[in-house]
Amino acid sequence: MPCLYVASDLIDAQLLADTLHSHGIPARVLNAYAAGALGEIPFIDARPEVWVGEAADLARAASVVAEHARHPAAGPDRTCAHCGEPSPPNFASCWKCGAWIGQDDAG
Repeated sequence: MPCLYVASDLIDAQLLADTLHSHGIPARVLNAYAAGALGEIPFIDARPEVWVGEAADLARAASVVAEHARHPAAGPDRTCAHCGEPSPPNFASCWKCGAWIGQDDAG
């Protein structure tokens, strides 16, 4: 299981892991609770990491990471084409139904 991404915070790591899962790529977040050990371990070792299940998934997962990095943190909400619910601009999938919103589906 190779490390794919070192996140700035747990929310970023979990959003990416969820996005990978929605693309059929098994992933898990490691160091999710390591922030509680800050002071005992260096901060650089406490950052959340996203690991993929198989090395064969790395190339496909890298393209998902690139898309994840392009999502804006601010801007207008996007409307889900599946259920019609608005979601924040940095969400890659609908918060209500889980459908892929994607960058090109701005509402």
